[in-house]
Amino acid sequence: MDFKGWFRTGDRTRVEPLTIRDLASRMILAAELLGKPTIEQSRPVFEKLFRSHGLPRVIRSDNGAPFGASGALGLTRLSAWWLKLGIQVEFIEPGRPDQNGAHEQVHRVYKAETLQPPARTLRAQKQRTRRWIKTYNHERPHEALGMRVPAEMYRKSARKMPRENKPWKYPKSWQSRLVKGKGMISLEGQGRYIGEAFERERIGLKRTKRGHWKVYFGPHKLGVLSSEESTGIRAKWYRRKKRR
Repeated sequence: MDFKGWFRTGDRTRVEPLTIRDLASRMILAAELLGKPTIEQSRPVFEKLFRSHGLPRVIRSDNGAPFGASGALGLTRLSAWWLKLGIQVEFIEPGRPDQNGAHEQVHRVYKAETLQPPARTLRAQKQRTRRWIKTYNHERPHEALGMRVPAEMYRKSARKMPRENKPWKYPKSWQSRLVKGKGMISLEGQGRYIGEAFERERIGLKRTKRGHWKVYFGPHKLGVLSSEESTGIRAKWYRRKKRR
């Protein structure tokens, strides 16, 4: 998935297309024309998609907002939610859009076939987009699929989206804290920063020695806290470094 890059319709409405595609079958699952590339506007798209198509095992995205950030595990509130649903979050390397090259190609096709020029209104562009998706999924064969169409190859996930997002549970020997506003917890009378991605979520604290804790988001290690450091978490960083 990715945001294609904004454009304006004929009446000057700004549009941010969020596109989501199944890598195996090439099936376009969504192309939502949003007003802003924010968590607040993006999450309902994924909620609807997960309910109708099931949960994927992996989501691949770039490092930009609203998917990636600079904190622990590189997560935002959106991608932390995916992780809690049991979805592996796979970030491409910074500065390597070629690692999502097939998806970039879809964006080029969308631009060539629906934005030359854009429709006069947002409503008209949405109608044009729906027709384009139907053609792409049901009528356009792909060489990589043996000249079959994506709809012929696609299968929904059997993993259902849970009705409620239950809090993580941790071993009884650990401490746990609810992450509050601005990504903060209270530990031994001090405010400690964990990350805004985990607000309203419960994290686990495993003491390793006096004044030192490993910090977990469910089974995922976020980093460490030390009473010798008065700021916040020393975050664990999972992303690969950009190749030279």
